[in-house]
Amino acid sequence: MKRISIIAATLLFCITAANAYNPPVNGDGLFELSSARMLSTASSVTGGGLFNGNPSSVTVNPALTVDEQRIALNAGFTMLFSTDSSNDKSVGTAMQIGGIVPTKWTVMTFYLNGVFVPFYEMNLNDSVNFKFGMSKQVTEKCSIGLGLNTGYLWGAGKDWSLSGNVGLLYNQGNLGFIKDVRFGASVLNIGKNYNKTSAIGMNPTEQVTEYPSLLTIKAGVAGLLVSTPSFDMGFSLDVTTPMFQNVMIDAGLECSINNLVYISVAEKFNLNEFSNGINDFIPSIGVGMKFHFGFKDNEYFDKKGWAESELSTTAAYKQMYGTVNAISTEVDLKLGMEDSTPPVITLWLDEGDE
Repeated sequence: MKRISIIAATLLFCITAANAYNPPVNGDGLFELSSARMLSTASSVTGGGLFNGNPSSVTVNPALTVDEQRIALNAGFTMLFSTDSSNDKSVGTAMQIGGIVPTKWTVMTFYLNGVFVPFYEMNLNDSVNFKFGMSKQVTEKCSIGLGLNTGYLWGAGKDWSLSGNVGLLYNQGNLGFIKDVRFGASVLNIGKNYNKTSAIGMNPTEQVTEYPSLLTIKAGVAGLLVSTPSFDMGFSLDVTTPMFQNVMIDAGLECSINNLVYISVAEKFNLNEFSNGINDFIPSIGVGMKFHFGFKDNEYFDKKGWAESELSTTAAYKQMYGTVNAISTEVDLKLGMEDSTPPVITLWLDEGDE
C-alpha cells in the first residue's frame, strides 16, 4: 500500500509539472477562509465528523444543507496576521454572512464573503464572492445540490467570476463499528474563475493561474467512531484534486460533550504547495458551544414557531503557513427548534370520534 501511494504521488507530480497550475498560496481555499468551522473541521465535503450543514458548507458541497428544517442565519470573521517584514501590511481579514431557507420543494442557501489579504506569501488580494445553492433529497439515503458562484476581485488587477457547483451526499448508515457513515462528492468552480490577475502564485517565478481552480473535484467519507448519550467523536477524510493537477488531503476529528460543547482538530496537506517548499503541519483547532434560548411573551415569534431557538458559536485558530496565522469566529442562529417527532397518520377514526 505504501508503494502504491508513493507511485500515485509521483505520477501526480509528473502530471502537475506538465500542466500549468500555479494559483496563489491557499487560492483553492479562498471561499473557506472566512469560516471558523471550515478552518477547524478540514472543510469536509461530508459535513464533518459530526455532521453540520451550515451556510458556509456550500463552499465545498451544495448538498450539505439538505437536512435543515429551520431558517438559519450565519456570520463569521477571520483575522490573519503575517510576521513577514517584507509585507507593507501585516493584517488581513475575511468575513461572511449567510442564510438557509427551507421550502416545500428544496432548501435554499445564500452565502456572501469578502477576503482582503495583501500578503506576499499568501497573495489573495481583495474580493467579494456570492454563492447561491439549492439542495434536495432524492432518495432515503441520497441528496444532491446545485450551486452558483459569482464574485469580483481587485488589488491585483480587476477580474470577475461566474461558475457553478454540483454536489452529492450519501448516508450509508452504520458500517461495522462506525456509525452514521456518510460519503460526499462535489465538482466545484465549473466556469470562469479569477484568471486575469497579477497576483503572485505559489511559485513566484512562474505565471499565476486561475483561482479557485477550474473543475475542482472533492470526495470524502465521515462517520462516528464513538457515540454515547453524553459523548460523540467523529472523523472525516477528504481528497481534493483540481483537474487532476494537484492533490489535497484533509483530515478532521470532532468531539461533542453533551451535545453542547464541541472540540475539533484538522490537518490539510497540499502536494503542490509542499513541492514548492510551502507547508505547515501544525493542525488547526476549534472550540464551539451550543445554546438554547427563548423569546417570552412575543406574539410574532410565537406565531412563527421561533419562541425557542438555537445559537451556536465557534472559535478557531490555524497557522496557515510559517508566517501567517489565522484567528476566526463564527455564529449560527437557527430559528425555532428542530422537529424530531414524525407525523402521526390516522387511517380511520374510532367509533364516536369526529
